[in-house]
Amino acid sequence: MKGLSRLAALFAVALAFGLLAEQQAQAQFDNPATDVSVRVGANVVNRASMRVVGDVWLAVGADVKLRGGSLIGEGELFLGVDYYTRSQGGQTSSITAVTLTQVFSVDPTEKFKGYVGFGAGAYVLKPTGVSAKTVFGGKLVFGYDINEKLFVELNYHLTGKELNFRGDSTTILIGYRF
Repeated sequence: MKGLSRLAALFAVALAFGLLAEQQAQAQFDNPATDVSVRVGANVVNRASMRVVGDVWLAVGADVKLRGGSLIGEGELFLGVDYYTRSQGGQTSSITAVTLTQVFSVDPTEKFKGYVGFGAGAYVLKPTGVSAKTVFGGKLVFGYDINEKLFVELNYHLTGKELNFRGDSTTILIGYRF
């Protein structure tokens, strides 16, 4: 329960920080019709200690764009929740991530093209047979807008270590913006 309290506190701090961020000029690819996005894909865990149930896990997630502006320069700031899980032989492992992510358009003159970003936040690791532990982690984001609503994204996650477990992984996702 202690890990969930930390996660809730981090979520509240990230939300407050995002909402209180200084209002900046409208970002080059800011679109009010795309405040929320959902995504689904595959997560490949990089550490053997998390592979007890398999290498490729289901990945689902959602982001909400924070209207307070960008933390650094022109870009977009998102608060996201991702969930990665895999079950095999009655055993289940999962990773839940709550992150604040800064994203920048690769070419601001193009409306729907590539973007890059980075994020950080709380990762709750739940390996098979071990109680859930919350660690700090970060991610690199590489994405491409197929059109105004659809996108593909590659994320690389690097987390802290708890006991003998790390949530390091690579995720490929397809998403939809509302």
